[in-house]
Amino acid sequence: MIKRWVFFPPNRPLQTEIASKLKISPLLAQVLVNRGVADIASARSFLQPQISSLGDPSLLPDIEKASIRVNQAIREGERIVIYGDYDVDGLSATALMYRCLKLLGAQVSYYIPERLEEGYGLNADAIQRLRKDGADVILTVDCGINACREADIARMCGIDLIITDHHRPGQEMPNALAVVNPKLQSPNHIFRDLSGVGIAFKLAWAIGQNFSSQKKVSPDFKDFLLSAMGLVALGTIADVVPLVGENRVVTKYGLHALQHTEIPGLRALLDVADLSRINLDAFHVGYRLGPRLNAPGRIGSAGIVVELLTTTCKNRATEIANFLEQENKRRQEIQVDILVSARKKIMHELNLDETTAIVLADHAWHPGIIGIIASKMVEEFNRPTVMIAVADDIGHGSARSIPSFHILEALESCRNTLLSVGGHAQAAGLKIHPDNIDEFRNMLNMATSQRLCKTDLVRILNIDAEITLSMVSKAVVAELGRLSPHGEGNPIPLFAVTNVKIVGQPRRIGSKGQHLSFYVKQGEVAVRAVAFGMGEQIDRLKQNGRTCSLAFAVKINTWMDGEQLELEVKDIRFDND
Repeated sequence: MIKRWVFFPPNRPLQTEIASKLKISPLLAQVLVNRGVADIASARSFLQPQISSLGDPSLLPDIEKASIRVNQAIREGERIVIYGDYDVDGLSATALMYRCLKLLGAQVSYYIPERLEEGYGLNADAIQRLRKDGADVILTVDCGINACREADIARMCGIDLIITDHHRPGQEMPNALAVVNPKLQSPNHIFRDLSGVGIAFKLAWAIGQNFSSQKKVSPDFKDFLLSAMGLVALGTIADVVPLVGENRVVTKYGLHALQHTEIPGLRALLDVADLSRINLDAFHVGYRLGPRLNAPGRIGSAGIVVELLTTTCKNRATEIANFLEQENKRRQEIQVDILVSARKKIMHELNLDETTAIVLADHAWHPGIIGIIASKMVEEFNRPTVMIAVADDIGHGSARSIPSFHILEALESCRNTLLSVGGHAQAAGLKIHPDNIDEFRNMLNMATSQRLCKTDLVRILNIDAEITLSMVSKAVVAELGRLSPHGEGNPIPLFAVTNVKIVGQPRRIGSKGQHLSFYVKQGEVAVRAVAFGMGEQIDRLKQNGRTCSLAFAVKINTWMDGEQLELEVKDIRFDND
């Protein structure tokens, strides 16, 4: 697929000032400017995230009311139920809050809805069942902000409902005892992009403060909060919220806490994922741990994940971790089948030249897997995509979008064809009657065609700077490492180099020859380059004397106790094309 290279405009004065004051290279300084850093203080805090910079929990709306009510329930022995969600963010938030309340002696249990039977969020039947089982307080994590009807039912049942959520509020607010959501506040006062587990962490902190007579958490509770940052990192990375501001702080410290965790379930999970002896980064969480934690909720029941994250029994933790491993393999097999089917539909049913939004539906697809496939379709075709799994006269849809397009707003403009819709700018879920799918496809394409032009459908590579090969070294890679953890809002730096010559003999690598390995030379400097998924371009590389331009990330490849500088190629432009 053709990619459009977009270079960040250099800001020489600010770059020079940051480099001089912080004694860093101009290249690192320029990347910081590209990430939105506008002054020395912001640059310093970006490079040196501190726990002390986390905002006080009391700044969040309704959090005092929520923490006081929870503490009252703890003192009076009332039953608290944590109502979570079946993705990693919701599961880690549930586990964090459960561990917090258990530590304080609460009568607490948790409830995770079934993805296929109950769907996302609070539902009336569950509330009524929980009340019959004796629930006095229901505390939601990562859900509930739009559950207005359910909040009324909870109130009628005599349940005090506390909602903690990070999703965008609707026009109507649920009539709950407390609604803790940073998006209810103006952006000047608080950090608004916390994950669901990030908000649960803030509430746990506030509960700990209120539990203490000195309004200061006890040493044991402080240790709990530091340990719990491992859970915060899990949900924050997996939910793809921006890794800037407070999210950057909790992720940086959380990855360290995760690596050294004493939580049996996390240790067992690290073991099965072969990560116990590795310095963890966001990639390991997003692509190794996250999929294993998500797997049961996608194809079965997610509650077992909370058991994994809360059990004190090492043997049980190992048993569950092994089960997650098998469920993840089963998920991968289902995923391959749906991916093949979706590509065939695109080839035979759609004209991509006339399609600004991909909408696909099938009765054979598993509703728990289609969100992953929607993401892959966006990666491959660079169009907003909705995948719909149809079963029992209802379509369950997962939507994903390109960076420049707010998919939830577009879906809401098609609301009269949908049974329900909710989500974020880049990811959303919906329900639809099968008879409405064609009309919905037309409406969504009309909405997207009005807001997107041809250039929007070309994948963009945001290039941090054009450099020369002589500027690339192991020392530069080490310095750029200070920008981690990487993720949404803080991508791995990309650079471009022009007029480099392909030398030696390029070769295909990988089990199916799907990748490329070759060397490029500029002046006297030669560096190895690896291009994943570009194996079919080998003939173009092999033409004698070819020069090219590369867009790449730079990294150190460790192999057989050695270290080699390497360019991870994202795009190749041949100078004679």
